[in-house]
Amino acid sequence: MQIKSAVLIGFLILPLAFGISSCKYDEETLQKVLEVHNMKGAEYVGMDTCAACHEKEVKEFELSTHSRISIPGKDMAVQGCELCHGPGSLHVDMDDKLKESNQDKKIINPRKDPSVCFACHTDKKIEFNLPHHHPVLEGKMSCADCHSPHGPEVRPWSSTTMEDVNEACFKCHKEQRGPFVWEHEALREGCTTCHQVHGSITDKMLIARDSNLCLRCHTQDNFPFIGSSNHATRLAQGTCFSAKCHTAVHGSNFDDHLRY
Repeated sequence: MQIKSAVLIGFLILPLAFGISSCKYDEETLQKVLEVHNMKGAEYVGMDTCAACHEKEVKEFELSTHSRISIPGKDMAVQGCELCHGPGSLHVDMDDKLKESNQDKKIINPRKDPSVCFACHTDKKIEFNLPHHHPVLEGKMSCADCHSPHGPEVRPWSSTTMEDVNEACFKCHKEQRGPFVWEHEALREGCTTCHQVHGSITDKMLIARDSNLCLRCHTQDNFPFIGSSNHATRLAQGTCFSAKCHTAVHGSNFDDHLRY
């Protein structure tokens, strides 16, 4: 009973103790956690056991924001790796050949099922349900494609990352990396200046519709002048990028007005 109590505390109450008020397992995820826990012989083995095979991941995890979500104590069985992966004893006891196969490895793998991530990041689950989103719910990509959950790079686009703020996006969107002869300075601030990276109600996951997106930065006292040019008739023709004006919105090698 002691371990079962620790499981419920660790998976349901623990995140609240650290101020993550949005962290709550939905019924489906909770059932998965309890299913693994209730397997015959399933026990929490501790992160030191995980380190025997996953030394690199454990060392990275110790530097991660995720590693801080724990309550040390002899009665707390849920710690470290097992916060997200569940009790590891059945996985540890598996034959090495089975672990290398595609069979069930007796461990929760958030890369294959984002519901474990959504247990805490409920706001991101909502964003992925918006009309335009990265296909995480469809199983075509996972949270780990952009985030490094074991390491300090868990939060790209922020001051906690040592990489370029756009690096996570450039993994797939290589054509936007540049360098360009004429760059769009907004990219220095990151892709999130214009895009909602998880999901949006607007096409291309933009944070605003039409030319309103560009006018968030490109507005001035003598509007509709933008720069030294009167845009009164041009703005009515379409967005800045679809009206055949500034088509190379990420950067251009041909025109200083960001045209192809």
